[in-house]
Amino acid sequence: MQPDPSQPAEPRPVPASWPVIDGSYRVGDPAAPVAVCALTSDELLAPLADLPGVAIAGAVQTANQGLERIILNVTANPAIRFLLLCGKESRLFRPGQSLGALVEHGTDDARRIVGAAGYEPVLRSVAPHRIATFRRQVELVDWSGEHDLDTLRARIAGLAARSPGRFVDSLPEDGVPPAAPTLQATFTPIRPGGHREPLLYDPQGYFVITLDRATTQIVVRHYRPDHTPAHEMRGRTAESMLLGLLREGLVSQMSHAGYLGGELAKAESALRLGLRVRYEQDRPLRPDTLAEEEGAPAAPPAPPRAVDWDQFINTPLGQLVDVAMEVTAVPEEHLLEGRFAGPAAEGDWSSYRRTEHLLCIRWSSATRVAMGNPQHFQPGAVLRTTGTLRPGAEVEARAIAVLTQVVTIV
Repeated sequence: MQPDPSQPAEPRPVPASWPVIDGSYRVGDPAAPVAVCALTSDELLAPLADLPGVAIAGAVQTANQGLERIILNVTANPAIRFLLLCGKESRLFRPGQSLGALVEHGTDDARRIVGAAGYEPVLRSVAPHRIATFRRQVELVDWSGEHDLDTLRARIAGLAARSPGRFVDSLPEDGVPPAAPTLQATFTPIRPGGHREPLLYDPQGYFVITLDRATTQIVVRHYRPDHTPAHEMRGRTAESMLLGLLREGLVSQMSHAGYLGGELAKAESALRLGLRVRYEQDRPLRPDTLAEEEGAPAAPPAPPRAVDWDQFINTPLGQLVDVAMEVTAVPEEHLLEGRFAGPAAEGDWSSYRRTEHLLCIRWSSATRVAMGNPQHFQPGAVLRTTGTLRPGAEVEARAIAVLTQVVTIV
């Protein structure tokens, strides 16, 4: 049945499964008129979501996929009429500035946000009509930089008081309501696993990896296919050693290179993190309980550390700590923000448990970086940091190890 154009359109209901797209957010009252984007200030999400008038409070890191999720969740809820920006803006990705440019100017034919100053402000996975709906539905209120909850509470109350009511969007010409919003990105599913040729099948030979604890080096010995010795390499970082093997043409199979990268990363993890772990090629890392029994040189003692949150918060300021963190934001150069990660189980150094506790890591050119480089300090990275505890749950890093490829976060 076609709608009667003489009758006013009915507002769409809020979907029972709203929000419709996952992301970094806390849901408040879905019937409330204010959505809050706290930019990179994750610590504001929970208290803001509890305020009257707030439908959802979320963080955003990027000016592309992050904004796409905001658009889809907002347009799926016609009760939302205001989008409030607050918190700390990312100096690199500039999602707040890009949101303002989007509401003001829209996108061009290539779906790039007109006037956006952030990194890659392109919205390729949302339909143009959804972007147009978003621009009509919400009033953007820019209070970027504001962190005070009392101030935000008063301003949100003012917005809620002047809400124009639920957004009513016009139906398309065929009278069919628009479908529920979804990301338009299409990925071809693939499964993990596959066949790796036996290492002896690599015509360049095979490798034996060990640790030299006395010199704090990884030792890689290369053997020809007939088992005769060929080359030896010593180093301290997995990346540089793998690049050296590739440079010398000693690896001819992609599967072999992947295997070596994983083994070298494990070796560096055991060597660099000050952990009493035993490294043996082709076996998982585990506590080195045999070293003292066999009379072998003990691993260097680990620095004082707070491996779980209770120990961390009870560590005196100025003391050395050893912590793990999952990066959520890079608010400025040489500063990392993220969630504290504790060990998943006693003695297990290969997995960490994500917490809601916030942590900051401040580093410099003097900070030693292992198993990667500063280019890997990105949202989603898992870092192990040794450094001095400062006020505000901030650690001044002496050394950082990039664990993203060798540990799991649960």
